[in-house]
Amino acid sequence: MGYGISSVNVNDLDEVRTIEEGFKKAYSGDLKGTVEAVDKLKGFALQLILLEADAENELDIKALIISIGDIARVSAEMKMDQACSVSGRILGDIALEAAGQKRVHIAIKALSIVGSLALEFTGKGLEMAARSTAESLGICGKSFSRIKMETLVSLSEVYLMQVSLLSIKKGFYKAGTAAIDHLGEIGIASAEQSIETCTLEAAVTLEDLGNAAVRENSESYVKAVIEALENLGTEVSRHGMKNTLVQIAWSLETIRVLTLEQGLKGACFAAKAALESINTAGMLDTEQNLEKIREIKEFRSFIMKKS
Repeated sequence: MGYGISSVNVNDLDEVRTIEEGFKKAYSGDLKGTVEAVDKLKGFALQLILLEADAENELDIKALIISIGDIARVSAEMKMDQACSVSGRILGDIALEAAGQKRVHIAIKALSIVGSLALEFTGKGLEMAARSTAESLGICGKSFSRIKMETLVSLSEVYLMQVSLLSIKKGFYKAGTAAIDHLGEIGIASAEQSIETCTLEAAVTLEDLGNAAVRENSESYVKAVIEALENLGTEVSRHGMKNTLVQIAWSLETIRVLTLEQGLKGACFAAKAALESINTAGMLDTEQNLEKIREIKEFRSFIMKKS
């Protein structure tokens, strides 16, 4: 090392070189080189997250996160699904590490880019990458539930909802159902931690996805939503979350009626069976139920505005 050059400066130069290399490899369609570059950038970010948090440190980490996202966008243009998938997973890993270290702003930044990439991949028709990135959102959301970081859980749910809606419109069954499944699993993880707000968000969002699937006359998506609601209802019932159970029952009944009107007989039967399977014993009486449903609908409007 030459005189007057600190190790910090050397690290900065190494980061810049790696970013440049990542773009170069992505633009040339070099899958192996692109993956190696973003993995190296992940290493830099994880090292910085463990250091003392200050303005410069946070800017450096965010610059790395943004660069990984931008390299992923170039990879999408070059139709390198695998590089896109790896980039989404790496950003999810960074978000999880940042959350574990209580670096919330960093976690939000990384998660936001994961979400935006998932939407971009879906929009560009890269279903494998979209499905993989939705999985990263699901893994993050469940992990955030376990450490009770509600803002991050909600953000994960919002992005999964958007990916699901876009996938339903485009007919990307694997990406759409993956997002629906992960959304339900986040709700279950939240119920296990007694985080009723996030559990309720998941239920409300699933109902809207079910309604959207009915409008698109897509029975397979509707059935995926019904299954997710049924699984969530079972867990919610176990934990005695009566308000959320009311919402889930309402959601299933709403979907049942809509599928009946639309002539989706299989989904209608599935919704009826799911309603019968969840334990509604001890639920509030009808008048109280209607009041709770009104409150939940108002809450749903608030949640949907966040999307």
